[in-house]
Amino acid sequence: MSAVEHGGAARGWLELSANLNPCGPPDVVEEAVAGAGWSAYADLETAEPEQRLAADAHVDASCVLLTAGATEGLRLVAHVFIGSGDRAVVLGPTYGEYARLAGLRNATVREIRASAPEFAPPIGALLEAVVTERPAVAFICDPNNPTGAVLERSELLRIRDAVRAATVLVVDQSFGSFAPESVAAPELIDDPQVVLVRSLTKVLASPGLRLGYVLAHPATIAALRAVRDPWSVSAHACATARVASWRLSPAALVTISTWRTRLSDSLCELGFGPVPSAAPFLLVHVGSRAEQIVRSLGERRIAVRWCASFGLPDHVRIAVRPPTEQDLLIAALRALQADLRT
Repeated sequence: MSAVEHGGAARGWLELSANLNPCGPPDVVEEAVAGAGWSAYADLETAEPEQRLAADAHVDASCVLLTAGATEGLRLVAHVFIGSGDRAVVLGPTYGEYARLAGLRNATVREIRASAPEFAPPIGALLEAVVTERPAVAFICDPNNPTGAVLERSELLRIRDAVRAATVLVVDQSFGSFAPESVAAPELIDDPQVVLVRSLTKVLASPGLRLGYVLAHPATIAALRAVRDPWSVSAHACATARVASWRLSPAALVTISTWRTRLSDSLCELGFGPVPSAAPFLLVHVGSRAEQIVRSLGERRIAVRWCASFGLPDHVRIAVRPPTEQDLLIAALRALQADLRT
């Protein structure tokens, strides 16, 4: 089994380490990719897809920047708003790119961590840090990766109000499509200090497209656009963005919620401890044998994410998948438990 830091498995594996829409890519994506042109720079023009995503978010096109995945958006934010010697605050445990990107800018990074077993976001501690330390940037993943916790509307607005004029609040909404939208984008980005980063990779179940975007005040978008590499978004991604939506249908949301509950119940029956989640994955406490379980599943060509890189070595993260795939995982885990008892 080869280790992939951010998850991901070889083709042909049962892939439960990557957090994609379990309903699969919509037909519109396959049609857009099939019909995309790539023989001219005109195929890389982002104005039209940005207008489409702006309409989808109910904001002006000047508030949207198309990016090569959410990660490019995060990198641009770090480049523009974090300088050497600055401070950055991260609400954790969470995606390691926030701290890495801030570190590349020679900033001091402080992570304010939620505690097991509930992993309730420590909003009070975050607010205190923002008010007293005045970091250049505060990073939040909502819903959180890897816990699946989602902020209440009142919590997000309290954080927004606390950062005004001193700190740029970056809200990574890569998994926001899978949870109720607590605060509408126009209400948040009316504040120039707030930046929303979104991934279309997750909701479209199309990681090969490398497609995301940033929503922010027009002045912020202009600053990010000024440092973006030319033609960073591929022609296939641009074509997809022209027809894509960040929103899932009510039917898809119900299906994913039902599958997530089914997976959680099955894991509980095996004696494992899944954390309540609003995302297309579950953080699961499996104990001190977490690495052994991950490697043993890998020998069966089943990939789940060991969470040691999040500072959670007793946990794994398991993607929500359709029932037939869940059954294969549960059967493998049940067999592993029997082997460990012998």
